[in-house]
Amino acid sequence: MPNNSTSLSKLLEQQLGVMNASGYEETKFLTTGYPPLNKVLSGKYQGGVAESRLIEIAGGPSTGKTALATYIMAEAQRKGGVAIFMDHERSFDIRYGKRIGLSDESDVWVYQRPRTFEDSTDLASKMFPIIRENIGEEPPIVVVFDSLASMIPAKKMDTEAADFTMHDQLALSKLTSNSFASIAQHVAENNVTCIFINQLRQKIGVMYGPQTSTPGGNTPGFTYSQRIHLRSKTITLSGAGSDKSAPFGGQIVTCKIVKNKTWRPFLEAQWKFKFREDGSGFIDVYDGVIDELVTTGVLERAGAYIVWTDGKKYHKVSLLTKIYTEGLGEELLSLCKD
Repeated sequence: MPNNSTSLSKLLEQQLGVMNASGYEETKFLTTGYPPLNKVLSGKYQGGVAESRLIEIAGGPSTGKTALATYIMAEAQRKGGVAIFMDHERSFDIRYGKRIGLSDESDVWVYQRPRTFEDSTDLASKMFPIIRENIGEEPPIVVVFDSLASMIPAKKMDTEAADFTMHDQLALSKLTSNSFASIAQHVAENNVTCIFINQLRQKIGVMYGPQTSTPGGNTPGFTYSQRIHLRSKTITLSGAGSDKSAPFGGQIVTCKIVKNKTWRPFLEAQWKFKFREDGSGFIDVYDGVIDELVTTGVLERAGAYIVWTDGKKYHKVSLLTKIYTEGLGEELLSLCKD
């Protein structure tokens, strides 16, 4: 190593005008609304999805993909930020979003129905700097594309189905290959949390290796910082709901973090996704948190009973009903300590 009184970084700055870029340390998260999921995503019950990154939420039908994204959008709004929703499936119902906590006030909510993949990504990238300049550097911006599988390439939009060729079938994969790097750049430059909802499809006849796939080719998987994959089993449920009524059915959803660049990957969380009589769905946060606190020993189990903070023993259904009817949710959530 040559003995030089001028440091290498100083030398590069003098001769090339370049300096070391500031290091990146992940410190900001947006809660998913479900502490056990926050924990497997970030290592913290008060964490969640990483801000300023690309995130994938993929799963089968009615696994709560859009509901989970809506929880995250609502959290961005609560922090003084803006939520953007690109509805390619033409199915988002703001009434259900409001029940989760989403606001449709024009200052914090942008809703669009783009026609093609290109229309959607181009419009979003143009909106990011305008919104960021308007709200300042700190408040979060969340954009949700629902879903990648339904983002039709412009070339394919104007082609008759009978005229489809192999090139048309691969059009979405080619688009993601060409555009996801630039999308990631726009997201990072404008401090935007970008969520792509996607479908988790079963590979027919596969015996070995991954038995599911997601539309859009391989490129998105390399670009996402966190990939949240949901699987479900339909069950008949009973018990208290968030509106103090008993939901008529639901699913047990198992979530696996198949990629995570901000915490340990391959961790899992589980919850009940319930449906009300009007068809709206919600994650039963309190039900899942009770299970988590029993598993971690925060709440003591006494045979078939759970010991609540008042020292009394309750069956789980009775305890859940007590928490809903007496408004003890915040006390329950406060027991989730990092």
